[in-house]
Formats: sequence, structure tokens, C-alpha cells
Amino acid sequence: MTDEQPENPDTNRNFLHRYGLVLAMIAVISALHYLTPHGGVHDHTNHTTTVPWYANLHGIYRRLYYFPIILAAFRGQLTGGAGAALLVVALYVPHATGLIGHDPGTAVEKYLEMALYLGVGIVTGILVGRIDLARSRLQQTAEDLRRALADKTDMEAELVRTARLAAVGRLSAGLAHEIRNPLASIQGSAEVLSDDFPPDHPKGGLFRIMLNETGRLNQVLTRFLTYARSQPGEREEFDLTAEAQAVQQLLAHQPDTPALAVEGITHLPAIGNREQIRQVLLNLAINAAAAAGPTGQVTLVTERTDDEAVCRVIDSGPGFSAAAIEHFGTPFFSTKHEGTGLGLATSLRIVEDLGGTLRIDTDYTLGGSVVLGLPVANQT
Repeated sequence: MTDEQPENPDTNRNFLHRYGLVLAMIAVISALHYLTPHGGVHDHTNHTTTVPWYANLHGIYRRLYYFPIILAAFRGQLTGGAGAALLVVALYVPHATGLIGHDPGTAVEKYLEMALYLGVGIVTGILVGRIDLARSRLQQTAEDLRRALADKTDMEAELVRTARLAAVGRLSAGLAHEIRNPLASIQGSAEVLSDDFPPDHPKGGLFRIMLNETGRLNQVLTRFLTYARSQPGEREEFDLTAEAQAVQQLLAHQPDTPALAVEGITHLPAIGNREQIRQVLLNLAINAAAAAGPTGQVTLVTERTDDEAVCRVIDSGPGFSAAAIEHFGTPFFSTKHEGTGLGLATSLRIVEDLGGTLRIDTDYTLGGSVVLGLPVANQT
């Protein structure tokens, strides 16, 4: 024995919302049919019968039935139109045959009217169905056109971005080569001359400043060349969690670096280039450490989705500004005082070349969160 299925209130509400007015119109017209007198007044003196004016209203009522039938067809296509026509016929037959009241029209007129009810309901329902189908196809076509236009706009923007980055890369490589050679000469000369002065000599301090600044400038040029020559490495399966732990160990003893933790899946197989991904994670962790400050917290969280191996680099800093989100990965845009923006731009290029994704998690509100996603390795 099975329990009876309860009625769905939402279904009932939807039915009444769609056909409530139709049912009300049919009920009112049927009531007018049943309640309107039809007989004439007989004058025995003249042996004549006078038909009152309201008896002619039955012909009008018969025509009024077409309105709810057509309305039902627009609400429910063939099902609505045919259903309303059948309901009208069912309610009109007792009146037409004299079981409830009496319609003074002829039998041919009344039965022909009922056939027209069914014909109008079916034909209108079919036509409305075709109109709705055509409208649906037009809407789908319009949606496809909107998506195609959006894709075209995105593609054009990506082509412009790629062309600009290529030009920047060529310019960066040329400048780096032209500057690096005389810079090496300056650095070598400063090292030789600094040997002639003890550490406490004023000129010795100046040479140390010169060496530090030339070294920093050489690092900037290295980033330029790395960005300009970035090529995807050989892809292989590796453990993304292990790379996150390696980055943790590299930064564990760096001065002015906040606490760094690794959480999540203990073994996360991914597809990519191990060394390049370690470079990316190291760059993201350094940026996160700078945002969190020495007393903050940086956490690398590894997790797996349906098609990605993910590592989230989360910091307890102030989060990303609107400008940082808008220009994420743009070369030469940096929120650091001495930053070039090439580290993040290089990381983004590396990840995209490996078939992965690198983005800001804008839903994270407790600090900053950058999400690295790579193709996940299929484990049997």
C-alpha cells in the first residue's frame, strides 16, 4: 500500500495564475445563460406572443464564449485552447438542450456554435504555439548573437593586449641587453675600487651603495628578460602540495617575513612544469608576505575541484584595491613602491602557457587571496 502523493501548492497556484481569469469568464457567461429568462409574453386577447428584449441576449452570450477560449489558447497554446473549448461545450450543452434553462436559438445554430468553439480553440492554440516557438527561436538567436559579440569583444581585447605585451617584451629585451653590459662594467669596477678602502672609510660606504644599487638594477633587468623570454616548460605530473611546502621552507628563515603555513590536501597531483610553478608560488608568497607584514599570516591552501588542482595563496593583509584587481597581471603596474609589476605578469603568462588559471578571489574579504589552478592529473 502506498501513501497518496500530496498536491503541490505551487502547481495549483501556477494553474490558477494562468487560467483563473479564463475560468471566471466562463463561469460568469454560463451563469448569465442559465439565469437569463428566455420565454415570451402571450397576449390572449390578440393571440400573439411578444419576445422580451432580454431573450435575445442568449445569442450574445454564445459569442462571448470565444473570449475565454482565445485567452486560454494564448495562455496554454493547444492544451489551453482545446481545454477551454471542451469546458465551454460541457457547460453549454445542458443549456442548449434545455436541461438547465433554455437557449431560444435553433438547434443547428447551437450545435454549429459548439463546433466553432472547438475549432477556434484548436486553431488558435496551434497558431499561438507556432508564434511562441518562433519567438523562442528568435530569443535564442539574439542570445547567441550577444554571446558571439561578447566573445568577439573579448577576443579583440585579448589581441590588443597580446600585441602590446609582445611590443613591451621586445622593447624590454632590447633595453635589458643594452643596459646590462655597461652595468656589469660599472659593478666590476666598483668591486675593484672598493677593495682600496676599509669598511669604515666614507668612500667605502659609497662603493657599497653603488654595489647594492647596481645589484638591484641587475635584478630588475633579469625580470625584464624573464618576462620577455617566458616560454612554457615541459609538462609533467608533479605534487602541487610538495611545491607549496618547498616554498614554505624557502621563506621560513627570511628576515621580516610573516608566518607561512601550508594546509589542505597532503598530496595533490597536477600537470605542469614543476620549476616554473615553484617560481610562481614563490612570487605569490613573497607578494602575500609583503601585504601581510612581519606580524601577519600567509597560508597556502591546496584543494582539488572537478577539473583543477588549486593552490590558494591567502594573506592577512588589507586585500586588493579596485585598481589592483583591474590591472591584475598587467606589466609595470605595481602597488609596491619599488615594484615593476613584471613578477606577477610573468607568473600569469607562465600559468596560462601551462593551461592553468591565475586570478584574484574577489569573494574573499579577510585579506588577499590569489587562486592558482592547474590541470589535475588523473589518478587511477
